[in-house]
This record gives sequence, structure tokens and C-alpha cells, in this order.
Amino acid sequence: MVTISDVAKRAKVSRSTVSRVLNNQTHHIREETRRAVLKAAEELDFKPNRVARSLKMKKTHCIGVITDDIDTPFLPSMLKAIEQYAFSRGYSALVCNSGYEFERQKAYIDMLVARQVDGIIFAASFVYSYTQELIKPDLPIVYAYSMSPYTKKNSVLSDDVRAAQEAVDYLVGLGHRRIGYINGPENVIPSQERRKGYKNALSQHGIAFDPVLVKNGEWEDPASGYRATREFMALPEPPTAIFAANDVMASGVLEAASDLKVRVPEDLSVLGYDDRDMARFLKPALTTVKLPMTDIGSTAAQMLIDCVETGQTMIDSTYVPCKLIIRDSCCAVTQR
Repeated sequence: MVTISDVAKRAKVSRSTVSRVLNNQTHHIREETRRAVLKAAEELDFKPNRVARSLKMKKTHCIGVITDDIDTPFLPSMLKAIEQYAFSRGYSALVCNSGYEFERQKAYIDMLVARQVDGIIFAASFVYSYTQELIKPDLPIVYAYSMSPYTKKNSVLSDDVRAAQEAVDYLVGLGHRRIGYINGPENVIPSQERRKGYKNALSQHGIAFDPVLVKNGEWEDPASGYRATREFMALPEPPTAIFAANDVMASGVLEAASDLKVRVPEDLSVLGYDDRDMARFLKPALTTVKLPMTDIGSTAAQMLIDCVETGQTMIDSTYVPCKLIIRDSCCAVTQR
């Protein structure tokens, strides 16, 4: 079996230098030395004993990921990004699906702690009332597309306020002044953030907020978008554009418009949110805001592993920008 001493001899360096290079601790190590060590390790087909390394470093190079519902449409891309980034840093990821069950989530936390994972990511999870102390005081925890219980710490979120504001800016730029808004459930943070962005944009353009033009729907219920649209279009002065806080509700908007013989985008511009796979196949193809779930996943994994390797448990939260995807469901008022 090839040992670290063999690599050191081939590279003509000390064993400690080999160890530091292979553990990415390359401070004060010259680039040519680093290359020589890596070349020697490759030539000798050296495979570090990770078990021994973990015991020595008190790390398992495994992170836990807890989510509420693995079937959530946007979640697979985030989980894949977490796994891929973790692997690139020499870590594995153990994914646990709690199914929104308090006791199951608690059991998974206990199991991950018992397995001595180096950290935990709560991914798109309505985290229950656990504190850092209840889990393990020195165990890094990051909340991916979940709000951290710590103010401005340890969360990776989409910048929904800015994205919703940019969506409304786009509609105003097309000449729309009466813009209906269909929000998600009031008690969830993405709904609150997107509504805030909608109101911010109206204010910045000097458009008075009209509560008549705001309805609440349900994320996974296109019928809620359908009902809201029929109510909007029955107003004495209906909106010329409708912004739905997700694509599922936006699909209901399109169906209602079709039933009412309202042309999209000629008579009514429609804008969604999420950029689910369905968006580009709707008729017309839906202009929408793309959630950056891949970037959120990789950023969360980077944040967690950086905490593990620096010994931190608190790190500043970050907001990942979304992107407006322009397709065929919006047009300028002057084109009508």
C-alpha cells in the first residue's frame, strides 16, 4: 500500500508538507511544491486513508441535508447542487426527507448528530423551533431557501423583494399602470417578500397601491389564479396586466383569460414566478421570474463547508439574485 511517506519521498518534501497539500492547507506553500506533491500522489495512485484522516481531524467529511418534501418541484435542482458542490470539496451529503412531520425531523437531527456529520443544511424546510444549542452548540447549520432563526445569519435566500420589484418594473415599462397581483399564502415569507417588491415598484413609479388589485391564492392550486383573474376582470376598471407570485397560479390566469375570451398578451399581459418547466410550454409561453435554486444549493453548501473548515457556526446570510425570463405573455399597452 502506498503511504504518505512514499509520496513525500517521490516529491522530495516532508510528510507534513504532503499532508498540508492534500488537505488544501496551502498557505506558505509554493505553487511548484504543491504541483510536485499532487503529481507524485497521482503517479503513485495514492489514496488517503479517509477514516484515519477523519479521526485525526475530528471530521467525517459528511454533511446532513434535511428537507420537508423531496417532491417539491424546484427542490431536486437545489439538492443536486448541494451534493455536487460538497463532492467537489471532498464531502458527501446525506439527504433526509421529514415529510413536514415534527417527530420525524427531530429523529433525523438526532441521527445526523449521532453519525457526527460536520454540519446540517435545512433545505426549503419549515424549520421547527430548534435552537443551535438543542442540536449541538458547535455544529454549523445553514438554511437554504429557509429563514434562519438568527437575524441576518446562516441563510441563503432568493432575493424575492428585488425580483418582484423588477417584474413590476418591466410591466410598468411596457405602459401598464393597473397591475393585478395574485400572491401566495399570507403566512409564508416568499409571499411577504414578493408582495413587498410589488408595492415597492408601484411606489417608485408613483402608482397608488390599490388593495382591490391584490388577491391571495394557493401555490399549487391553478384554480386560485383562475378565480382571482375572473374577479379582476369583472372590476369596472380591470387590470391590463396580472403578476402571479408563482407559475401554477399564472397558468390559472391564462385559463381564465381564455374562458373570458381575453387575449394574452394583446388584451392582458401575464407574468409568473419560479420558471418551472411548465412555463415555456404554456400558451402563450409564460414570461416569469426564475428562482436560482441551483445557485442557492451550491452557495449553501459552500457556506456550510467554509464554516466547518474555519470552525465558525455563524456566517452572514446572503441573497441570491433571480432572473426575469421574457417570453410571449406580455406586451406593451401601446400595441393594443
